[in-house]
Amino acid sequence: MLAGPGQAKKVAIVLSRTLSAYTAALKGFETSAASLDFRVLNMEGDMKAGQRIIQLLEPGKTSLVVAVGAEAALAAKTLHSAIPLLYTMVFNPPDFFHRQAAGIIIKPGIDAQLKRVKKLLPAKNRIGVIYNPRNSRESISEARQHIDRYALTLLPIAIERPEEIPNILLKFTRDHVDIIWMVMDKTLARPAAFNLLLQHSQKEKLALFGLSSFHVKAGALAAFCVDFTDIGKQTAQLAKKILGDKDKDILEFPRKIIIYVNPKTQKLLGLHDLGVFPEVQFIR
Repeated sequence: MLAGPGQAKKVAIVLSRTLSAYTAALKGFETSAASLDFRVLNMEGDMKAGQRIIQLLEPGKTSLVVAVGAEAALAAKTLHSAIPLLYTMVFNPPDFFHRQAAGIIIKPGIDAQLKRVKKLLPAKNRIGVIYNPRNSRESISEARQHIDRYALTLLPIAIERPEEIPNILLKFTRDHVDIIWMVMDKTLARPAAFNLLLQHSQKEKLALFGLSSFHVKAGALAAFCVDFTDIGKQTAQLAKKILGDKDKDILEFPRKIIIYVNPKTQKLLGLHDLGVFPEVQFIR
């Protein structure tokens, strides 16, 4: 039996495990969830424990489940269909859901990234990107849809194995591209693959956009990252919409993006004025 109009709506937050990023998101959720009656159930990385937690959540007693992280989202696969589901802090929309589910993706949207590339480096228009179609075909398709809007050109080259990267990089010279852009792709995110991109970008004096603050610390020019605390706030606001009988199948990207920049690399490339943008944070 579902909760009636006069009954309190209870939210179960299923946490994948204790991580600093998830803790920050929970703090953000708490600051924006004053009107919500919620409890946190921690899986501690144990999928069997997560499945047991999900099985104990019943319609009428639970009005919404918020799955924090991929493990919790996977465990929520067996959630009763009468209970709305909201997943957050997940990299890719879980295609394993055979039901309605709202979600907030942990990565910045492709359009948002391209917009910031153009804003940061207005004089540099040619973007090279290596990708594995099995992992990031959709990201490249989306980039193609938005690239003309920002007067940019895209040189995407597909690979299947990391061993192909050195030969592909021979096409990414100053005569052909200004920027090497990394999209979220398991093949390219490996440390060895990143090191190849970094070494090549430094040799050719190309602007490398990495995937994390760690890439920027290592020498990439910049990376577009999300604010975990703000994702928590965004999750609480979306939870209120769902509990208010609004759309239960909403997909959102993070509202707040932090642009981490390496000042040494900026100087090496002869770039100026990146610090004028409020989103920019320098990593030394």
